[in-house]
Amino acid sequence: MSPEFANSRNLPEFVSTMAALRRILERMKLALNEAKTRTVDAYNDKFNFLGFTIWMGKGRKTGNYYPHVQPSKKSLQTVKDRITGLTSRERTIMPLEWVVNEVNATVRGWVGYFHYRNCSQILALVRYHLEERLITHLRKRHKVRNRKTGYVRFPQRALYERYGLYKVPTSAAWKKAHA
Repeated sequence: MSPEFANSRNLPEFVSTMAALRRILERMKLALNEAKTRTVDAYNDKFNFLGFTIWMGKGRKTGNYYPHVQPSKKSLQTVKDRITGLTSRERTIMPLEWVVNEVNATVRGWVGYFHYRNCSQILALVRYHLEERLITHLRKRHKVRNRKTGYVRFPQRALYERYGLYKVPTSAAWKKAHA
């Protein structure tokens, strides 16, 4: 049992919840890892689960609570690091089509998993990072030293039309979970 519940008034509720969960998992022949298991009040705390950060947010207009679900910082950093690795300077000798195809496959998979609920800002960050990294890759490939010249020579529109970069959606639909 975690120390945060040792002196809590919610101890009986926590113990009964854990006992019920343990019984359900035993019927499925699974074991509960009590060292990793904890209960969280989502109204006061955030928690990470399967790459998402989840908490109860309060709406600005209505003041009602809603479940706020977005990709965690760790999963965002993982995809950004992967994009950076795929567009690194060492890969300028590879055909550009290969580089773009690998980047597209990575980003499409990540977006397919995380394109859910309140992730519009996170998706915008991924899209910005993706565009910046491909422009930097093209600058290094074509030996364009000046960053401003790189933006003129490789505009955002060309990244999608000429080079076939996957366009990350920057708005997430409120849809039901596909579990």
